[in-house]
Formats: sequence, C-alpha cells, structure tokens
Amino acid sequence: MEPRRIIWRVYHTISLLHTGRLFRHIHWRGDMDIAPLFGVIITTPSPSPPTLVFWRTPPVGSYKINTDGCVKDGVASGGGIIRDSSGQCIRAFFSFYGDCTILEAELRAILDGIILAQRLGLSVLWVESDSTLAIHCITKGGGPWHIQATLRHIRHLLALDRDTITHIFREGNQVADLLASEGWDRRYYYEYSSQDLPRRHRSLVQIDRFGLPTVRGL
Repeated sequence: MEPRRIIWRVYHTISLLHTGRLFRHIHWRGDMDIAPLFGVIITTPSPSPPTLVFWRTPPVGSYKINTDGCVKDGVASGGGIIRDSSGQCIRAFFSFYGDCTILEAELRAILDGIILAQRLGLSVLWVESDSTLAIHCITKGGGPWHIQATLRHIRHLLALDRDTITHIFREGNQVADLLASEGWDRRYYYEYSSQDLPRRHRSLVQIDRFGLPTVRGL
C-alpha cells in the first residue's frame, strides 16, 4: 500500500479500461485536462443530424391510442388520446397516479387508454408510446415485480395478434405529453370529448392530421 504503487495501479487500470474501449466521452466530463496524461484523446462526438418526426394515422377501421407518462417532484400522472383513421379525436384523457416511477406511469397510461377504448366499443387498436422500455416490457416480458400486475392486465386486454403497439419519438407524441402534464397539474382523472378538447390540444391534433412534421435533434 505504498503511495507510488497505488498511483501506478490506478494509472495502469485506467489505461487498460481505455485500451479496452470501456470509457466513453461522458466519463471524462470535468476531467478533460487530465485525460491526455493517460493517453486518452478526447474528441467531441459529432451531433446527430436533425430528423423529421411524423405522426401516422391508423388504417381504416382501426383506432390509434397515443399515451404518455409524467413524473415531477416524485409524483406521477399520465394522459392519452384516441383517434380514428382520419386523425380525428374520439376521446382524450388525463389521470393522476401519485407516488410511482416513470415506467409505472407510462404503463398505467397505456392501460387507461386501452380500457377507455374498449369502454367506447373500439377494437383493432394501435397503441403508441414514447417509452421504449414500457413497450419492451409489454411485448417481451420482464421488468420489476411491482409492474407485473399492470403488465398482465394490459396483455389480457390487448390482442397482440390483432392489435399493434409501437414506439414514437416524444416529438411526435405531443398531444399525449400535454395531457400527461395536465394530469399532474389537476391531479384527478378527466376525459375530453372531441367537442370540448381545449384549443391548444386541438391545434396539435390538427398538426398531426395534416401530416406536418416536428423536428428532432435541434
């Protein structure tokens, strides 16, 4: 445990990790000046070019459910909107979930959207979420024990041989994102019909209907 030997072992270990490409650019954040001492050359990665994100209408005879979860200050909410093949709003909702994780909020919003659609007598559903983890848990399984009951409920209601569940970037999920934030602000469950949807929500729905893109990566 001599100081010089400890310093050498630290130096040697860092060099090995770098040689094995186990260090990333973010690992040297705040230590850029000492990286060259270990033979590490820091290069700033090139930013990804901006991409256009489009919301797609569902096929004729089916209905699309976009949902989102939200966690702020340790409490969660969710929201979603159901639209037909012309992009028209059938029903929208927001809900407050209280103390839970973002994954739980995403899954509970998906479940609320499916329950609402089935209560309205809608079938052949296309569920869309900006949470890749929630989609993976539904389609592939896994996840912590406290979400398993919600996952079973979703799988029971969603016929994966007929219905569809896909990922969309957050930029294409703006209506659901706005509804989830509204659920956090109001802290109760509420449903909008197509007639009483607020003006801001309607404008985002129209942007999606007209096929106008939003830009990701700026």
